[in-house]
Amino acid sequence: MKEKRKQSLKFLLLVAAILVVGVGVAYAALSTTLNITFGNVTQNAITWNVGFTGSSATATAAGTSATGRTCGTATITASAVTVADTTLSKPGDKCTWTLTVKNSGTVAAKLNTITPTAPTGITCGTATGGNLVCGNITYKLTSDSAGSTVLTTGNTLAANGTQTVYLVAMYNATGLQSTAITHTGAKFTLTYAQA
Repeated sequence: MKEKRKQSLKFLLLVAAILVVGVGVAYAALSTTLNITFGNVTQNAITWNVGFTGSSATATAAGTSATGRTCGTATITASAVTVADTTLSKPGDKCTWTLTVKNSGTVAAKLNTITPTAPTGITCGTATGGNLVCGNITYKLTSDSAGSTVLTTGNTLAANGTQTVYLVAMYNATGLQSTAITHTGAKFTLTYAQA
């Protein structure tokens, strides 16, 4: 009788093992594999090309008279504008140069920073963004030809778009200067970044 029990137990263990293997096979038979495959993925080339256009700009002069006022011609390259010697003698004397910035690239750009650099030869009071006041002379970057709206950052320049910027130098005091003072190296640096 003991022998029969042993054989029954062995048989039950064998049946249990077969059932475990059978469940594993049945589970494997119900599994599914899913695949995701990309076709061609192309990263398009973009171009970044923001700069000034033209080769020169003649200023529009304003003031009470032309005596003692000369507006130098601005020489333009894609990355720089250089204004020739300019003289402002009386209150109201003003020179305005019209500049064009073009985004010839394929991605939108924005004017990120405007950094003024004070000239040598004079003490400057205001030096923020597109406004620089040094002695009796105010230097400005504006968005209007009248020179009243100082250029601000954050303006978006679409791909293949243009933006007109006005560079202004004006005699802003009410009195006359008793001795000549020459400012050297006044500058604005504009930084454009991806919009």
